Amino acid sequence: MKAITVGALVLGTLGLTGCAASSQVTVHPVSTHHYAPTSVVQALTSDPARPYVVIANLHASAPAGTPSAQVVASIEKQAATLGADAVILHNHSRSAPPQVQFNSSGGNYQNVPATVIPDYSGEAIHWVAKGTAAVQ
Repeated sequence: MKAITVGALVLGTLGLTGCAASSQVTVHPVSTHHYAPTSVVQALTSDPARPYVVIANLHASAPAGTPSAQVVASIEKQAATLGADAVILHNHSRSAPPQVQFNSSGGNYQNVPATVIPDYSGEAIHWVAKGTAAVQ
C-alpha cells in the first residue's frame, strides 16, 4: 500500500511539472467594452486593412524548447475568451545557445543543441463596421 501511495505521489508531481512548462498569458485590457467570447480567432502578422478596435494587449512566453505553436495557441485561446476576432502577433522569440552538460550517470559530457525560447505579444482585436470606431 505504501508503494502505491509513493508511486501516486511521484506521478502527481511529474504531472504538475508538465503543466508548469505551459505558457501563461498576461492580459492588459485596452477597451472598456466587453464582447461575447468567440470560437475562432485569426492569427495575423500585420495590421489588417479591415477596420477594428483593440480589445487588449497580450503577452506569453515559455521555457526553451516549448513549441512556438503552443504559445501562439495560448494567446489565441485567451483572445477568444475576450471576444476577439483576430490577434496581431509579434514574435520576440530568441535562441538559447548550445550547451555542454555533464552527465553524472555516465560520467561524460553531452552536447545540448541550441533551442528557441518562445516569446510572443499581440493585440486582441474586434472587427467593426466601416464608418464606425477607428483603431483605438
